[in-house]
Amino acid sequence: MRSMWKGSIGFGMVQIPVKLYKSTEEKAIHFNTLHSVCSTRIQMPKFCPKCEKHVPAEELVKAYPLDGERYIPLTAQDFEMVPLSSLKSIRIDGFIKSIDDPRWFDSTYVLAPEEVGVRAFVLFAKAMKELGVIGVAKIAIREKESLCTVRPDETGLLFLQTLHWGDELRDYSDLHVGADVSEKEMEMAKTLIKAMVKPIQLDAYQDEYRKALVDLISAKLEGRTIEAPPPEKKAEGDLVEQLMASLKAVEAEPAKA
Repeated sequence: MRSMWKGSIGFGMVQIPVKLYKSTEEKAIHFNTLHSVCSTRIQMPKFCPKCEKHVPAEELVKAYPLDGERYIPLTAQDFEMVPLSSLKSIRIDGFIKSIDDPRWFDSTYVLAPEEVGVRAFVLFAKAMKELGVIGVAKIAIREKESLCTVRPDETGLLFLQTLHWGDELRDYSDLHVGADVSEKEMEMAKTLIKAMVKPIQLDAYQDEYRKALVDLISAKLEGRTIEAPPPEKKAEGDLVEQLMASLKAVEAEPAKA
């Protein structure tokens, strides 16, 4: 697996050389846009209106826009020269037990040690796991600095999760939720939730929408038609009756080995 970042992770005076890897991959089905009249693919080329030509990737540079048509171009070397310690080092600022608000979390990566840092890496991961803590730090990747957490996983590696900055979390205090619920409704809701508590393996779930899209594309290639799914039945009765019906349905489900 190819790493996307190399640097070090440090706590106290300890520095551990590490590599950063993406922990997920996108498997969504992508579509092109066609002109409905002639079925020609619509192109979106990188075109320079001044030179009146398409621009190859090697001639593209990033630039910060100023006023009007003025820009400050920045090369890859310029980004490497940014005076920021988080460019090559993940400095643990401190440790916490957990983060309760899920809005903080952005993307998840995997940290693995360089060969010379394996022993210190293992020590760091095991100590965090036994204490039940996660580290808080900052990292700069892809021309952006991010707040992040570092925590051990079950394999001995470390998960690095980038976080949103505090000023990126929207204030949702104007979204008010309130309603009176009866004791009977509350007891029924708790009973239903308890009945639905079961062992769940997240990796057993599959993207049904992606599978259905593949089937639809195959059917079109073969000239077949696919019937639309029937609409879901609307719940009938009051809230207690709906809860009771749901509980009966759950209790009637066959037990899975």
